[in-house]
Amino acid sequence: MKKIKLLTGILLFCFLSVANFSAAQSGEVAQEVDKDAKFKGSPRIIASFHEKYMNYPDDARLEMLEGTVEIEAIVTTDGKLMEPEIAVGVDPLLDSEALRLVRLMQEWKPAKKDGQEVNSRVRIPVKFSLSDEERAFMQTLRNNGLTDKMPLFVIDDKVAKAYIEVPHYNVKSVRVLKGEKALEQYGPDAKNGVVIITTKRGTPPVR
Repeated sequence: MKKIKLLTGILLFCFLSVANFSAAQSGEVAQEVDKDAKFKGSPRIIASFHEKYMNYPDDARLEMLEGTVEIEAIVTTDGKLMEPEIAVGVDPLLDSEALRLVRLMQEWKPAKKDGQEVNSRVRIPVKFSLSDEERAFMQTLRNNGLTDKMPLFVIDDKVAKAYIEVPHYNVKSVRVLKGEKALEQYGPDAKNGVVIITTKRGTPPVR
């Protein structure tokens, strides 16, 4: 009888040990945790990370699209972010960039429950917002009929094929070329129009 009780005790201990191991290491996701998963990337403040690595889609800028996309994902016990998906979308352009950004966030401190590291679900907001200057500049492009694709930019006689931003207090003049004149002067890259900016002090642009 004692042997049976001892064997039962050993089996029960093994079962509980396996159960605790499984809770921490299996693919199960804890519904409630004592400590939430914490981002460990650089910079560690999530909004700062997004600001550093965000590529605001040019077409979204032109359409002046703004908003906060919310991404749901799982942080595993080894601190990796898995299965990100859109929980609250804004627009396909912004949603796609939000997913790209969140997939870069691969350094996390796992959540804990009862002292054990567990898989947990996180929701990550990705905020897209334009400055007042950007809105005003995009409106200028729209007023000049440059609404389909981002135009070619020329700043202080240097061609930049991507969107650029110059603080308004450093802008001396802005000219817009379209159609044949733009193509004659700047070639096929000017098919969506050209914005020619001259600065007061040769200030480098901001991308």
